[in-house]
Amino acid sequence: MEQALAADDARVQKRAEQSIHVMQLAGRTYDEQRGRCDWELVARDMGMSLIGCLRLFDPSVSTVPVRSLPNITDWLAEDISTLKSAVSEKFGVVTADEWRLIGVYMNIEQPDCFMAHNICTFSRMTPDMYKAITRHKNDGLKWKDIFELYPIPNSVHVLRDAYHRFKKRDDSKPKTLPMKWSDADTRLLKELVQTYDKPGNRHELLTRAQAAFPNRSQKSILDKSRQIISKPQVITNDAMDRVNKLVDAYGKDWARIGQEIDVSPRRAQRIWTLHQERQKVTLTWTENELDILRKCIHDGVGMAEASRRIGTKTQFGCYFKEQSLKRAMANNTLQKSKTPWNADDVARLLHLVSTYKRGEIDWTAIGKDIGRTVSSCKTKHGELQRNRINSMDNHSQAVSHEVQKQYEQQQSVDWAKIAQQLDLSERECLEANQFNDGKIRWIYHPDEFSWDMANRMTTFIKDNYPKPLPVNYTAVSNYMWIGMSDCVKMASLLRGEMVWTA
Repeated sequence: MEQALAADDARVQKRAEQSIHVMQLAGRTYDEQRGRCDWELVARDMGMSLIGCLRLFDPSVSTVPVRSLPNITDWLAEDISTLKSAVSEKFGVVTADEWRLIGVYMNIEQPDCFMAHNICTFSRMTPDMYKAITRHKNDGLKWKDIFELYPIPNSVHVLRDAYHRFKKRDDSKPKTLPMKWSDADTRLLKELVQTYDKPGNRHELLTRAQAAFPNRSQKSILDKSRQIISKPQVITNDAMDRVNKLVDAYGKDWARIGQEIDVSPRRAQRIWTLHQERQKVTLTWTENELDILRKCIHDGVGMAEASRRIGTKTQFGCYFKEQSLKRAMANNTLQKSKTPWNADDVARLLHLVSTYKRGEIDWTAIGKDIGRTVSSCKTKHGELQRNRINSMDNHSQAVSHEVQKQYEQQQSVDWAKIAQQLDLSERECLEANQFNDGKIRWIYHPDEFSWDMANRMTTFIKDNYPKPLPVNYTAVSNYMWIGMSDCVKMASLLRGEMVWTA
């Protein structure tokens, strides 16, 4: 059992390193003009199958920008041709997981690939096909029998949906477009509505309007009249400024002010009130304002009263913020100001993530512990991972070159000297080096086993990767100058996870 677990750990470690290598190769082969990576070249360099490389690729930590093409008009002819050939030649029967791999291969969002493939490969419903299917339905055929006659790719459901969405058009009848209302006609009808419209009795209005517009139908006149009557009167900034000046001149004589601007006294007062509210409204929420709003929500106070208590927010602003707070409470997240991540928060995030196994991270618990949303924690962790991979990729070639030069000259590596030359730490150099020539094997044998080497490796791991941090066996292998698989196996032996057998 312990040997099986150790073997699983080794496989997981190997897969993780292969994933990093695949993402580095994908980043190097990325073509900005084509918008995707050369996956055939990546597979050839890795010595693996194309689909195997795609499965190792993790878009969430990759530096390659994923394209979004939600509309079929956004797609280039080359992209569509590549998508169709990839689906037919490289994947065959496509499952849900393989659509994810197709998205990685195309470097385009998975739903966009699915949409474009459906549009480009599914047959369109034509008038002749519509008539024929209608005839088969009238004859009593079921959809599965009709599908055998007209096998649109995918399923019988696609055929049925295409049939129901199709709108039959009669091209023999000329189409007449409705007459548009000009600005002059609209102004004339508006005057008629203001003069002759009476609630419950629009006979006189309709009679006068038909006389003024003899070429328009009764329905067109009624629809336009309803639109004019129901259209809300927008309060413009100019109207508010004018009312404010009139209040300065006449005081709060709303009847006189309303007469000046041709509105009712009540509306004139409403315009002035709205102007006063906008003068004191601020857009950003302070912690003090949020505390007042939370207390109002807790006490069951309405948003109109909450707006009055806060003083710098409108009733609608309070309502929208209330909904935001309630959603945050429902998701077990804390409403926190959008402050930048500091070093303590980042360190706490990395420590919490390291306590979980890969694929089993409880982001809800991490967000609650740090005091940030799940989305914020995931985004920040992905950013840190991308920065780490970019840093490794940038330093890998330089470190490997220096290691190779030293090893070929003196058959040993001075990591302190390399770190000083490249202005890096020794641990960063150990993790970045990819030069492996000359590394020795370390196979357990009772007569040849050296506890000095074992203690040296154990001390290095404890000093650089204390629990719960995962051990980077690339660094261990470079430090010991022993093959990585042997380091992993020896570490398992020293932890008691494998049986000591020759």
